[in-house]
Amino acid sequence: MPLNLADFNTKYRISKVCGQEKQRHYLESLGFVAGSEIELLSEIHGYYVVMVKGSKIGIEKSMAKKIILYAA
Repeated sequence: MPLNLADFNTKYRISKVCGQEKQRHYLESLGFVAGSEIELLSEIHGYYVVMVKGSKIGIEKSMAKKIILYAA
């Protein structure tokens, strides 16, 4: 399922990152790589705050749709 449909405060693993090469590279540089554990913390004005690799990161809803998860 895409990140924007995930439940809050539940741990997931990243299955894959979709999108154009430039978008994938940007997300991977932030730590959104396949196999990483991720947790959706909150949603504020169309932005999602997530915990990935021990860091809190805010991303847009459009970018969140490109991150595909599975239950950890």
